[in-house]
Amino acid sequence: MKPAIKVSKIIQEILADLSDRQRDIITKRFGLYDKSVTLAKLGGIYDITRERVRQIESLSLDSIKKRKATGDLTFFIQLIKNYLRNAGGLKREDFLLDDLRKMIKAPNSPSVDNQLRFLLKTANVFKFSKENNSFYPFWYLDGNAKKKAFSFVNDLIVMLKANKKNIVIDQKFDDLFSSLVKKNKLTEDVAMNYAGISKKFIKNTYGDFGLAHWREINPKTASDWAHLVLRKERKPLHFTKIASVVNEMRDDKKIHHQTIHNELIKDNKFVLVGKGMYGLKEFGFIPGTAREVIAHLIKKNGPMNFEKLLNLILKERFVKPNTVLINLQNRKYFERLGDGRYTIKEA
Repeated sequence: MKPAIKVSKIIQEILADLSDRQRDIITKRFGLYDKSVTLAKLGGIYDITRERVRQIESLSLDSIKKRKATGDLTFFIQLIKNYLRNAGGLKREDFLLDDLRKMIKAPNSPSVDNQLRFLLKTANVFKFSKENNSFYPFWYLDGNAKKKAFSFVNDLIVMLKANKKNIVIDQKFDDLFSSLVKKNKLTEDVAMNYAGISKKFIKNTYGDFGLAHWREINPKTASDWAHLVLRKERKPLHFTKIASVVNEMRDDKKIHHQTIHNELIKDNKFVLVGKGMYGLKEFGFIPGTAREVIAHLIKKNGPMNFEKLLNLILKERFVKPNTVLINLQNRKYFERLGDGRYTIKEA
């Protein structure tokens, strides 16, 4: 945008044809230079009813919308039109305002945002969709853009639900998303912009995309956070390390390492693999004591010598060789064959 263009100057020109009272009511109602003022308070200022204030506001807006756009306002409207077209015909309001401020080199302030909203509203070109339980507020060019965005959002929800395991465990989101983008004949930028208006989706601190109610994407409890960290690290970690990583990512209240430890102990998703070390059961770690793991491996692979058995054990547990040897010497559970291999003691 031209550096010389100032939103406040455009607004002054738009309001120039109004009476002093109309101009003051519009300025205060929309918070163009300060906080927004209620209808009741303005009624008190002018000694009129709040309904009369609403009428003056409505008539003033009608007058502004009928005013022919010229000069900088024309350029500004065209700028927003082009921006929205490139975005697929719509944009979430907070993202739109952020980008517009950058274009006009305006400061990040509530009054500037109010001025931009006012221009969008009075241009009589752009349409606004209010916030609800499913969508953030957004501005759009026409009903076709809105329809395409809603259709893509619905397709994306269906795809995510059908492929949750692949997405949150195998991390195969990109290929699935690209396929859906092609099916809807969109670019990936436009597709992500459409997804951005929906409250159904979220990106976690690792940048993973998914449904907002998935704990793997939007962790709530200490257990959820620990699960996310171990899944991303894909290796066992000490509970203090898990707590440290979690607290680096969280902006809100920090989690004490003992809280993490308590969750790990009682949740069977986690497997104790060493002193204070935990891995995820879903990655194949065998739950149980060292003796139980030894018995499981012998049942699975048959009798083994100590070296082979130790190598398998060390993939499951952080234990010393002597710990394994002591367990094997327990004649109640194991016995050593004549060729030096160990097997499970027959009942």
